[in-house]
Amino acid sequence: MSQAHHSAPPPPPEASGRPDRRRGLLVAWAAALVMGIAAGGVAIWQVSDEIYTPRHTAQEYWETISQGSGSETLGFFDPASLEAAEGDPVDSLLLDGEPLARSTEGVENLRFGEDPERRGGAVMQFDVEDESFQTQLPMESHENTLAFFPDWELTAASMSQLEIDVPGAAAGGIAQISVNGEPVNLQDDSATLRTYVPAVVEIAVDSQWLVGASRYVVVQDVGEDDDAQAHQITLELEASDAAQDVLHEEVQAYLDSCAEQQVLMPAGCPMGINTPNQVATESINWQMPDPQELTLGFDEDGWEIADTALQATIAFDSRHFHDGASLEESHLVDFDLDIEVGASGEELIIAVSGSD
Repeated sequence: MSQAHHSAPPPPPEASGRPDRRRGLLVAWAAALVMGIAAGGVAIWQVSDEIYTPRHTAQEYWETISQGSGSETLGFFDPASLEAAEGDPVDSLLLDGEPLARSTEGVENLRFGEDPERRGGAVMQFDVEDESFQTQLPMESHENTLAFFPDWELTAASMSQLEIDVPGAAAGGIAQISVNGEPVNLQDDSATLRTYVPAVVEIAVDSQWLVGASRYVVVQDVGEDDDAQAHQITLELEASDAAQDVLHEEVQAYLDSCAEQQVLMPAGCPMGINTPNQVATESINWQMPDPQELTLGFDEDGWEIADTALQATIAFDSRHFHDGASLEESHLVDFDLDIEVGASGEELIIAVSGSD
């Protein structure tokens, strides 16, 4: 009897495709992983390129300055660089509050970019009253956020000093100046202030007798040693309109006192004339110059009047000394004044006399 041959049962229909499907799943998972890593890398690159850059740091830094938030602005600086500058005897008025916010007034058409000449730093371009400016903002990165993103901090070179000189201030009784609307004391006719970069600084003196005003735009051009520049500003003072009025009033009063004397040589006055003819004294008429011709000035040595040379006109009737003919004479008479100017408390004292 023949024995039946039993072959192995055929595999289930789906079993024949299982290795291929498993291989396909592995490939898909690997592709998804690669795409995820690639997408993550792109995302990291995009975030790093858009947010964690010197350019973006400079934009945020400027925004805090515009708001007058000095504490937030300081947060953009390397703490070590700030500690090194703390010992300097410098006024910090411009680093906070309203004076800080006013340092952005008039700044228009802002443009931010990376510094092409150095790695780590931004360049800020802007206009003030139709004049273009550019400043560097040096930065360094010592740490990263989430291991990928550099934290950019401004160096001490992004903070500057203003050395303001006011020649003759003490001689003119000026002890303070106004900087961005706030008073600053002078010492030896000068003041030194620390300021962020960039900044628009308005300096003024507006006293009763002396005035002066200057606008200065602080920018930084950092050299290879990364040292911050000190900016030197000179505020020139000049006599106020009120001081000019006092001068003209005093000179006018003096000249009137001379003109009232119907004589050829008024007493106590620098003008006079001689004539051999017989003069009718009641006809003598002096025409004095306009005091507006004189201008009161001021410099580091104090008050001054550059040119005190004037000219008067005298007219009178006379009889010729030889033939007795009636004459109507008129003469131009040059003279000079001696004018001394000083201050006593809040009073401006002007003394006028004739010059020998």
